[in-house]
Amino acid sequence: MKNQLSFPLTNRKPGEIIAFDSRGARRVDQFLGEAVNLSKQLPARRYAINLFTDRYQYLLGFTAAIIAGQCTLMPPNRLKATLELLGEMFPDSYTLGDNTLADCEISRNVSRSGPPGEFPPDIPEISAEQLCAIAFTSGSTGTPTPNHKYWGTLRTGTLGNSELLFGELPRRLNMLATVPPQHMWGLETSILAPLFANTAISHLAPFYPQDIADALESLPDPRALISSPVHLDVLLRSGVRLGKLDWIFSATAPLSEDLARKLEAQYYTHVLELFGCTESGILASRQTATESLWRQSASFEFIPGREGILIRGAHLPGEVILPDVIELVGDHRFRWLGRHQDMINIAGKRGSLAELNHRLAAIPGVVDGIIFFPGNNPDRLAALVVAPKLKPAGILEALRSQIEPVFLPRPVYLVSGLPRQETGKLSRKAVLELFEKTSTMHKSGKRL
Repeated sequence: MKNQLSFPLTNRKPGEIIAFDSRGARRVDQFLGEAVNLSKQLPARRYAINLFTDRYQYLLGFTAAIIAGQCTLMPPNRLKATLELLGEMFPDSYTLGDNTLADCEISRNVSRSGPPGEFPPDIPEISAEQLCAIAFTSGSTGTPTPNHKYWGTLRTGTLGNSELLFGELPRRLNMLATVPPQHMWGLETSILAPLFANTAISHLAPFYPQDIADALESLPDPRALISSPVHLDVLLRSGVRLGKLDWIFSATAPLSEDLARKLEAQYYTHVLELFGCTESGILASRQTATESLWRQSASFEFIPGREGILIRGAHLPGEVILPDVIELVGDHRFRWLGRHQDMINIAGKRGSLAELNHRLAAIPGVVDGIIFFPGNNPDRLAALVVAPKLKPAGILEALRSQIEPVFLPRPVYLVSGLPRQETGKLSRKAVLELFEKTSTMHKSGKRL
């Protein structure tokens, strides 16, 4: 008799397609054979740091670690300093990934999945209470914090996500992701979803627009693109043409209504934006081109509290305080107002950094930018802007007609680019470092 507190690694049928790699379509039985085989090769350590850039190899490494009873650490980035810090925090860890990342080795680097294994007679059963991953927040508002993910939470959350994203899938949906698999958005959609929904993921991780187009073209129809607003904006600006694309799924940052509409018009597709946080996973969705309100997932209950909105879910190990400010409007819908850390009060005027940045991004000629507090002074904002054809004075003039004078950023520095992470997010530390460097250059009379 099976343990009632355990769940199978996948509910997919052996002959179904779960992924595409350089060898072609990979069936569930082939995947399971390789995952079980790899699990037997892993070192006897507690934690794995999965650095595979090939998404199918990441899927194999992630599930092999689970089968072996290990926990995968999911750093917010792949910088050597971050990985070394992770190794110090978790000394009983090893890296699992590409040979090119061997210099980040912490104990032993496992660089390949090994020869294919036979389809196992029984699909591995995983305890609902097994710690399978520790996800770290992006650090966009401060220091990254760890969040523990148990198999029961991941499995039940993925089933709810599948209903929210895909609904009933009469045909297999073939997906390409530009977001990293170690980020919760990438993990939930490109690694966990194929284990429980009628989907298959491409092993490719394209960055440049033409590479995205080519990778999509290599997939059978119907197709979906899993991405972020930053990546999608670059794709749209490039003018690259895409073949038939049924869905675009976007998350990690607010997607503007204008960008959503342009994407749908340019690529004859549907854009679904997802809302969530590392602590809870995906919470809600909306078709941003036509909807302003978010539709709450049936997997969660939103409860107003003193410290904000409390999130409850039968699959969550405890209550989660939502790091965002939302307005509940009934019928399981809500309006997003910004993150708690985004809410500002200057000279008695209340505002939101998210709204200010939305206004900045909407200025014609602005490619990228951020408005932020440059230090501990809560009464002065600054801006770093990528706008090759504009001048700071012109940017300020455009903002002056849209926002309160107390919210105007000073100084406004033009830069060649912002230090965005793979997801498109910006860590506060990286923004402040670029601001200090740019400020020093300006004071010396130089320019970046």
